[in-house]
Amino acid sequence: MSRMTLAFALAGSVSLGCGFAVVGADAAAKAAPAMTFSHEVVVDEQRAGFEPDIAIDNAGRMYTTIPNGSSEAHSFIWQSLDHGKSFQMIPGQFGLGKPATCPQGGGDTETQIDKKGDIFFSDLQNLSNLSNSVSTNQGATWTTNCLSVPNSPVDRMWYAIHGNLGDPDFAIYEEYDAAASGTNPNDPNAPTNQLVESVSHDGITFTPVFNGNLTDGKVDDNCIGGGQLNCVTDNEGISGNQVLAKNGDLMIAHTTEDSNQVVVSRGKLTMEPGGQVIAHWKHMVVNASLCPDKAPNPGTCGASNFATIAEDSAGHFYVAFSSQKNNASGNPVGPYQTYVVASKDGDHWGKPMLVSRDGSNAFSWVNAGSSGRVAVAWYHANETNEGGHYLLDDLTHAEISVQVGESIDAFSSHPHWSVATVSEHPIKYGPICTQGLNCTVSMGDRSLGDFLEVNHDAQGALLLSYVDDTSNTYTTGPTGAVAENGPAVVVRQIGGPSLISGTIRGAGTGPGAPYGSVTDATGDDVYSANTQRTAAGDNLDLTSARISQDKNGLVVTMTAKSLSSLLPSPLAGGTTAEWITRFTTYDPHTAGNGHIYYAGMESVGGEQQRYFAGDVAPTPGTGTEISMLFNSNTTISGAQQGNTITLHVPWSMIGGHKGGRVLYSATAFTATAAGTLAQNPLGLFNLTDATMPFDYVVK
Repeated sequence: MSRMTLAFALAGSVSLGCGFAVVGADAAAKAAPAMTFSHEVVVDEQRAGFEPDIAIDNAGRMYTTIPNGSSEAHSFIWQSLDHGKSFQMIPGQFGLGKPATCPQGGGDTETQIDKKGDIFFSDLQNLSNLSNSVSTNQGATWTTNCLSVPNSPVDRMWYAIHGNLGDPDFAIYEEYDAAASGTNPNDPNAPTNQLVESVSHDGITFTPVFNGNLTDGKVDDNCIGGGQLNCVTDNEGISGNQVLAKNGDLMIAHTTEDSNQVVVSRGKLTMEPGGQVIAHWKHMVVNASLCPDKAPNPGTCGASNFATIAEDSAGHFYVAFSSQKNNASGNPVGPYQTYVVASKDGDHWGKPMLVSRDGSNAFSWVNAGSSGRVAVAWYHANETNEGGHYLLDDLTHAEISVQVGESIDAFSSHPHWSVATVSEHPIKYGPICTQGLNCTVSMGDRSLGDFLEVNHDAQGALLLSYVDDTSNTYTTGPTGAVAENGPAVVVRQIGGPSLISGTIRGAGTGPGAPYGSVTDATGDDVYSANTQRTAAGDNLDLTSARISQDKNGLVVTMTAKSLSSLLPSPLAGGTTAEWITRFTTYDPHTAGNGHIYYAGMESVGGEQQRYFAGDVAPTPGTGTEISMLFNSNTTISGAQQGNTITLHVPWSMIGGHKGGRVLYSATAFTATAAGTLAQNPLGLFNLTDATMPFDYVVK
């Protein structure tokens, strides 16, 4: 199966009115080679989430994290040691989640890695403060400070790193919103957000980066109130990420209080005697040609929901955001479109370039490689409006997918952009709530969160992390069918232009795009917990997986290194062993968007096998860390012969025999549990091995 790929070039300028200067397509210009991508690698079979990030160290180890919600006091961190073919939770997990459980953790997460592989992890403490954690041994052990920043309340944080932990000049900067800390001169009863900056030399204790404009006796952007000492600006909407320029300046992308302007705040840093860091800030609006901030009703024309920034190897900068066309009254009269604006020096910015093509496009993230090579990813809706209403919140029948645009000549006179659809199928059906935490009040659908991320590996292959909400789990509320969170997934580019140099050809060492079957390396089965990665044993070490069919249904086959004994190793985390294959089906225009089906074999204490199949369901009750329940109650026909497990799944258990239907991201995995999944209300198990994903097309 091939993904839809759109290649086009940007040249010339077309006016759409209302301040929109849109760069148009030149069909005669040459197109870059088509980008192609792997199947989705499911990060965790049990835990759902949103807003996943993706970080890669110099050894090729990958990390992704998601928040699980402040009410749970947990966030999740996973690690891949096989170039993104599979993921496991870090060995330093505490209980069910993050390294150390702080009283109100589980909110927004942020991860960065220094050049020697030390991991820095930040977690939102229910708006009250941030916990910051550091690991110097690839996630085995962590040092954590639960109250690490000088402001409160706080929201949405981002890192930027200078040097390596332990170096004399090491510094890690963390910017975030000091929520409701500023004063509103027009309405004293409506406090504003302040964008603030802090710095740490150990990764866990942060002190203010003082606003030098204030120490010079100037009042900058009404920077008075709770965040005054380390305020960057009081004209703050949502904080985007930040980067450190080659000259040491901090560059922050964010929106203004009215959400109409996209701003890059540039801070020149100086170190004072005693270790105080002072920043002199200047603020540059980069979307003025699209969204002139005119009274009396400018409306929301700027970024939705984040503006993001990246720096390439030559020190050039790129900001991505999404904007809507508004009328004179500030009401949306056009869909969200995704733009990139570039600068060679961070001070002089070009006009925004339109990258997205059709539909509605928002929640963009930008990443850069070599000089002039840049990629931006976003969530794409296949419709622009419903009944003349253009907000993503209004698109109740939209099919949402993931798209990416890439340019390898962003500073040429006529930059070329290629656009590809990354996800093999729409990953969500229905609207996206754009009201942030207010979605909880409005019962809006926030299952995708507010962003996805794109990064690249050492070869320049793009890596995207996002949520696939095809899980058939949803509730009905005042805004319609509200999807539950689906699993976080990671997809790797396997063809097309590299973000560094040349062309990506084939899957390399990362996940590919196989159909029907896969093989799996031996010796990669481990129980990751209690600060250790412990070999789980030959019986949990998968060597291959396959799906075929007969007249009655699917035939699922798994092989292990040795099944001479079904009893798990006493060091593998449980006395019950599981061998399971899961796959996703996509049901268009349907609430829930599809199903996650599974078939497996279970042995309790090495005794008689149980063969089972089912459809994952949300765990009963509320407030649980395990979101997708695998239940072994429903028996199917199966057999184990030697090292091979064969399972027969009736057509009726996967929605019938539908020729041409694709079973997406089929993944075989092994796990241990404390008892049978038929009597485990949370379905909790410990993942020990997983194959890379493959697809199967029903005949």
